[in-house]
Amino acid sequence: MKKTLKLFLVMLVFAGLTAGPAMAEVIKFKISLDTTMNHPRNEGMLKFMELVKKMSNGQLEPEMFHSAQLYKDTHVCKALSLGTVEMAAPGIWQLESYDPNASITSLPMFYGQPSEKAEKLVDGDWGARVGESLGKKIGVKIPGGWYELGYNHHFFLKKDVRKLEDFKGQKIRYFGSAVNAERIKALGGSPMMISWADVPMALVQGTVDGLETTMKSCDSSKLDEAGVKYVLKDHFMTSYYVPMISLKFWEKLSKDHQKIMIDAWQAQFMDQRKMARAMQNEAEDIMKKRSGINIHQPDPATIAAWRKHIMPSQEPFVKKLGMDPELVAMAQEALAD
Repeated sequence: MKKTLKLFLVMLVFAGLTAGPAMAEVIKFKISLDTTMNHPRNEGMLKFMELVKKMSNGQLEPEMFHSAQLYKDTHVCKALSLGTVEMAAPGIWQLESYDPNASITSLPMFYGQPSEKAEKLVDGDWGARVGESLGKKIGVKIPGGWYELGYNHHFFLKKDVRKLEDFKGQKIRYFGSAVNAERIKALGGSPMMISWADVPMALVQGTVDGLETTMKSCDSSKLDEAGVKYVLKDHFMTSYYVPMISLKFWEKLSKDHQKIMIDAWQAQFMDQRKMARAMQNEAEDIMKKRSGINIHQPDPATIAAWRKHIMPSQEPFVKKLGMDPELVAMAQEALAD
């Protein structure tokens, strides 16, 4: 009996020595996006996910839910606040209701302006202040620089819009933000808010005459095959996505895991921007070959004249939304440089 007990104890000790340390817990978390897998936001997020897994030795395991499988971007901020999803990257046009200053780079003064000026703004003190405000109001941690979608243009089904008068009566889908709606009105069109996932059906059914989006977004959802025939390449704004991690999830992470999340994000967001720009150019070429889409780019003088035409709508709207005059001034200075 004693020999049997002794043998049993020896086996337990041996088992403890050979088993090694206990396996670390794998922390899974969900990332919600409402765009398709070949979209520049999704492509960039895949790189982030790879880095997180590698840098955490597999302890952090992100899973992407694309094409609005979990939430449309119109609802994802609430989900982040409640903690029902751990991470997302909503567009700035979805954030106006939380902080109107998020829409400053959508104002008429940015119509047709170089994207480098908007980029300098979002990467500087202006972007830090807006990000801090959004973090507090939504209940999220912003891990670093914003993703870029790219230049936005106007796309139409039946009308080749080349003059301001051509906008009149056109029902144009816009992607959230009252600023975008106001700009369409100032140009002479009629704005209609439709979630991205519902755009192809709206085009097929003739609910709208056109929409505001980017070359890559149009290509990735094959909107040229859904009826889009004309593009007014007017560079009316540069779109950005703001990375957000739910505080309910963030505060459960260890300091080491938090650092990994931040380091992984900072290591790849500039590469995402470069990739997004390349994808925008590629998408334009693809649609030309696939459907022969007609693209018209107004000359700089025409764009400047159109910007001057819509500028009177800016000041009243800035006041109506309650935008911070100091942050608006910072944007004006960035454009003047």
